[in-house]
Amino acid sequence: MHMDKINVKTGRDSSYDIIIDDSFSFLKDALKELYPINDRKVCIISDTNVGPLYLDQVKESLNDVFSACTDISFNAGEASKNLDTIKCFYEHLIKERFGRNDVLIALGGGVTGDMCGFTAATFLRGVDYIQIPTSLLSQVDSSIGGKTGVDNAGYKNVVGLFNHPEFVYLCSLFLRTLDEKNMLSGGAEMLKLGIIGDRVLYRDATAYFKKFHLMDYDTKEDLESLIMRAVKYKCRLVEKDYREHGPRRVLNLGHTFAHAIEKCSPVPVSHGNAVSIGTVLAARIGQALGKTSPKVVEGLVEDFTAIGLPVSTSLDMLTLLDAIAKDRRSKDNAIDFVIPVKIGSAALLHLDMDQFRKLALSL
Repeated sequence: MHMDKINVKTGRDSSYDIIIDDSFSFLKDALKELYPINDRKVCIISDTNVGPLYLDQVKESLNDVFSACTDISFNAGEASKNLDTIKCFYEHLIKERFGRNDVLIALGGGVTGDMCGFTAATFLRGVDYIQIPTSLLSQVDSSIGGKTGVDNAGYKNVVGLFNHPEFVYLCSLFLRTLDEKNMLSGGAEMLKLGIIGDRVLYRDATAYFKKFHLMDYDTKEDLESLIMRAVKYKCRLVEKDYREHGPRRVLNLGHTFAHAIEKCSPVPVSHGNAVSIGTVLAARIGQALGKTSPKVVEGLVEDFTAIGLPVSTSLDMLTLLDAIAKDRRSKDNAIDFVIPVKIGSAALLHLDMDQFRKLALSL
């Protein structure tokens, strides 16, 4: 059994812990430390993929911590990430007579975490919630930083707010049931973190996922070390800018195109695959602006391809640009756009939308 803890500061007097564990051994201890008196109800929110695998196991860790335990299951996938699903959550909590003293637990990937956090912030004007992310993508990215929200009218995360959890519990056991597609999706976000600010993390994560793609990877300790480093780096950005007004915005590398790809694709595209394509497109725009060297672009294409991540899309660029123009990051005929300058450094640019369109159409 092995446990690490990272404390994330989210304001002058507030913070929460990220607990990294290789089992469920420390979950009950963390809960009892937070809630020493057994006088609260808890509701676990999970989806139809994760619930059958882990719900019972997590419930066992809740014995003697909460006075009652209930759970909600929703259909797995981005299609459920909407206000209709949130309404069902509210109805369940009202039926179970949940109050402000009670607690929600997000058991699942990014969709589950986003919706649980949003529900916790808005039900009775705010109840506690805890993140237990089960995918690599959610462990290194979406569970950290307090972003919550849902999609609406076809636009991703357009309704949401910042709501930090009481703690995040990262357990490597969950990763054993992930297929290659889901592992690489998380890997893409890990590589993104390396590109924007940690050259050594990018190098080591690239080496790991190349081996993983070839089914030649080493022990789980290699991955756990990478997760720890990725989480620490993201935490540093969150602490500098926990409301995403400044330096934290470089985390959006690849996401401008990624969200458009996810929205416009006739078939589901994993978030990691979309971010991979979006990152390469961002690098090509950086090259067109003379800010990213051709060598960096070529290196990204070579590395992503060797890992098994896509580097291009067959979707029509005009269609993508139309979606981008309606994205929440574009306003007043301009867009904030992140480019990789080199491995370990990124820049946030404010581009005129007409200039951005011209650059994108030239790729």
